[in-house]
Amino acid sequence: MALMARLQILQSFVARIWLERTDEEEPRWRGHIQHIQGGEETYFQDFEEMSEFMEQVSGIAGTELTEYPDKVVEMKKRGRDGGKKSRPEKRDD
Repeated sequence: MALMARLQILQSFVARIWLERTDEEEPRWRGHIQHIQGGEETYFQDFEEMSEFMEQVSGIAGTELTEYPDKVVEMKKRGRDGGKKSRPEKRDD
């Protein structure tokens, strides 16, 4: 039986996102993103610009960030453990 190898193309990005506040404007999300494999990088002023950069660099169209505007994302506060999950206890079965 012949095994077929799949070519996996790794596309990694590192993004830094912050909320910028000024006296004249409403707060806005801003950011910087870098493509790890190619080294290309840019600053962006909204998530659409970030998505466009990722599509341009990778050649892969992603899901639009505004595709699900009614979807609610639940966020949990981090506890004293920094949000880490506790390890399950070992059982001797």
